Amino acid sequence: MSAPDYPSVLHLSDPAYTATLLSRAAAETGRRWQVLPLAIAPPGDGAAAIAARAARGLRWECELAVARAQAQRVHVHSVLARRHAGWAFGRRFALHLHGTDIRTNQYLDQHRRLVHDTVRRAQTVFYSTPDLREHVSPLREDARLVPVPVSLTERTAEGRATARPAALRELIGDREFVFFSSRWQEVKGGERQIEIARALTRSLSGPSDPVVLGLDWGPLAGEAEAAGVRLIGRMPHDEFLATVGAARLCVGQLSGVLGASELDALAADVPMVAPLNPQWYDGSHPSLVVPPVVGGVDLGMSGSADDLVDLVREELSSPELRPTRPWVQEHHSGQAALAEVLSGYRDSGW
Repeated sequence: MSAPDYPSVLHLSDPAYTATLLSRAAAETGRRWQVLPLAIAPPGDGAAAIAARAARGLRWECELAVARAQAQRVHVHSVLARRHAGWAFGRRFALHLHGTDIRTNQYLDQHRRLVHDTVRRAQTVFYSTPDLREHVSPLREDARLVPVPVSLTERTAEGRATARPAALRELIGDREFVFFSSRWQEVKGGERQIEIARALTRSLSGPSDPVVLGLDWGPLAGEAEAAGVRLIGRMPHDEFLATVGAARLCVGQLSGVLGASELDALAADVPMVAPLNPQWYDGSHPSLVVPPVVGGVDLGMSGSADDLVDLVREELSSPELRPTRPWVQEHHSGQAALAEVLSGYRDSGW
């Protein structure tokens, strides 16, 4: 058997665990891909904190040097990392855009030149969600969509109820709940999130109705709590997956796109109510053809809070759960992402 192509790739940074899932899928094919997350600087302004940050940065640079020496190629998941780690990119690197770099930073004076130059210099460019296409394509018409991969750990309907994290049990016991799975922030829907949360808590106010639950995360979390949402603190990723999997139904972000948390729900066969922007979910890629969410492109971006609440109540009254995991397996598994990435590598001549 011949050795696989691209046997050694260093993935720099790991947003949404994309690099980790790619490396695991690559390992299944005999490839050895490394993942080096960016260094997290210790907080604080005093001399001790400054010294700790310098030491952490030095250790990370040493880790990068060792990893780079062992890898034939570099696949970068952060444009801004080029400021302090550009020496490791080499002249031919792959670039993977996940959101802020291309949606926000390229329009800021302090980052514009770096973002534009990095995108144009990359040998091949990937982006993770369809809403980024309009921001990437003016710089790179050849950029390719690699749908966000998510973990597909096995779950069953019976297993979800017994796998509740302790924090969830302490908050609501064994009651059913509807879960807002995204952080409370403008980019996720902002005030429209709060409007829908308020309407939903009013509608689900009976003693036998599910609890409306959300994450205590984001600048609008306090407004969500004031609207009647019970908040649960941020948690490790495995506990978040268990919380999503225990939900009766999830309400996704209202930005018109499916992110990792929405896909986590679909991977657990948990019904997901969310609007999708038909300009993005236009069938131009197999993953953009009728995702199995409640509402979706039919609800679109003009649906009202009452429209979404009606969909939630209708879904809650449905005795049958529609399987959604197979769709995630086909389009958003690590293996599916690996196939897209390898195609991009090969087509670019990297």
